[in-house]
Parts: sequence; structure tokens; C-alpha cells
Amino acid sequence: MKLYLQAAIMRIMKARKAIKHNSLMQQVIHQSKNRFTPSVTMIKKCIEALMKKQYLERTPNTQDEYSYVT
Repeated sequence: MKLYLQAAIMRIMKARKAIKHNSLMQQVIHQSKNRFTPSVTMIKKCIEALMKKQYLERTPNTQDEYSYVT
């Protein structure tokens, strides 16, 4: 499930380049609803894992927005 969520997050981020936290959460839940309903905690952990791998970063000067790292 974690890999599925990480892939969903990356698809969204590649398309949007930058996105607010709440919008990203909503889109991930929407994309995943046919397979399962992910918990907010699970999504946050996947976002943190992608940030550790340097695929995502927090947008400078904003705490609630993420940017896709190319």
C-alpha cells in the first residue's frame, strides 16, 4: 500500500509541480478510493519518505505547500 500511495503522490506532483498540503491529501484519497481508503497518517508518512528521498520538498517560505524536485 505504501508504494501505491507513493506512486499516486508522485503522479500528482509531476502533473502539478507545486501543491498545497490539503489539496494533495484530497487528491491522493480520491485516486486511491477504488482500491482502499488510506489514513491521513499513512499519506503523511509517504510524503515524508518521498521528501527523505528528495523527490519532494517543502516550498520555501510556506509550510503547507510541496514542490516536485526534478
